[in-house]
Amino acid sequence: MEKFSFFNDIDDDRVYFAEDFARHLAKYFTNGIFNNELQVIANNDMTITIKEGDANIEGYRYTNTGDLNKTIDTADGALKRIDNVVIRLDLTNRLISAQIIKGTFSDNPTAPNLVRNSTIYDLRIAKINIPAGTTKITQDLIVDTRLNSYDCGNVVSTVQHIDTTDIFLQYETMFSIWFESIKNSLSEDAAGNLKLELDILKSKTVYLGTCTDEELQQAIMNSN
Repeated sequence: MEKFSFFNDIDDDRVYFAEDFARHLAKYFTNGIFNNELQVIANNDMTITIKEGDANIEGYRYTNTGDLNKTIDTADGALKRIDNVVIRLDLTNRLISAQIIKGTFSDNPTAPNLVRNSTIYDLRIAKINIPAGTTKITQDLIVDTRLNSYDCGNVVSTVQHIDTTDIFLQYETMFSIWFESIKNSLSEDAAGNLKLELDILKSKTVYLGTCTDEELQQAIMNSN
C-alpha cells in the first residue's frame, strides 16, 4: 500500500493519525533520551528521583518537566533483587510514563527483560540493585544505563553521511596502479607534478567521497 504525508485536508480527504506522525519522525531520529537527560538520582531512602528531560520512543515524544519521585518496593530479608527504571511507551493506553519494573528475588538476581512488542516499548534508563534487608537506596546501588545503546542511548539523527572509505580505497588502488604503469614514460618533473596532483585528488576523495573524470584529466594536463 502506498502512503504519503502531509497535505491539507479538503472535505476529510486527507485524514492523518498519531501513528502517521510518529512513523514520519521515527525515520529521522533514533530511540533514546535527549542530551544525557533523565538521570536517576538516589534520595537515600526507598525513593529515587528522575531528573527532568525528554525522550523519543518510536517517533513518540516524552517530556518530564521537573524532578519526578518514584518509590522502590521494600527489600526482602534474605534475597536480593534488581529493578528497572524505564520510560515506557504504551500504545494501548495512549501514554508514555516513567515506571519501576520490579525484579524477582534471588540469590543471583537479574534485571527484568525489557518489553518491546507491537504495543509496548521500554527504554531502560537505570537498574537499581536492592540488597537483602536494605532500607535505603544509595547512589552506588544505581546502574546508569542511559548511554547503553541497547537499553536506551541518546537520540541521534538517522540520516547519516555516506561512508566513503571503500570508494576511497578503490580510487587509491586505481591511482597507484595507473601511475606505476606510466611513470617510466614521463620526465622526472612531469611524474612529480602528476604525483602531487593525484595526492590532492585523493585528499578530496577522503573529504568529499568524489573525484570526477574531468578532474583526473585536468590533473594529467597540469602535470605536463
